[in-house]
Amino acid sequence: MAAKRIVVGIDGSDESSLALQKAADIAHAMHAELKIVYVVPRHPPPGPAAYALSDEERRDLGEHDHAAALLAQAERTCRRPGLDVITETETGAVAETLADLADEGRADLVVVGHRGHGAVRRALLGSVADRLMQICTRPVLVVR
Repeated sequence: MAAKRIVVGIDGSDESSLALQKAADIAHAMHAELKIVYVVPRHPPPGPAAYALSDEERRDLGEHDHAAALLAQAERTCRRPGLDVITETETGAVAETLADLADEGRADLVVVGHRGHGAVRRALLGSVADRLMQICTRPVLVVR
């Protein structure tokens, strides 16, 4: 059975650029739709000051602007004749959000880089790729 829907998660890292290229190549070869997703991680509130939200709102706006710029660049990078590309920004836990999107969209494949930005977070919590492989019900390709 040929893949018809491929989801790729990007974060602007070199590894996610490799994952994007691999996902675009596979999608093009299989005549599949390519959904490029940037997940803005949900930040825990910093305490009582969170009720003001002005700093957090500004940070979130900056992250969403950053996501929009990365997605626009990613779309330009992998655009080719016969390849349908969709971009999407989500907010949440990265691996869980990608897994949910893959399930909801009945993706045939989810592609991510083997590691991305966030070395400290990765050291404390594990990588997005590791978590995604644990929870995703769809096939996952981790690109190195």
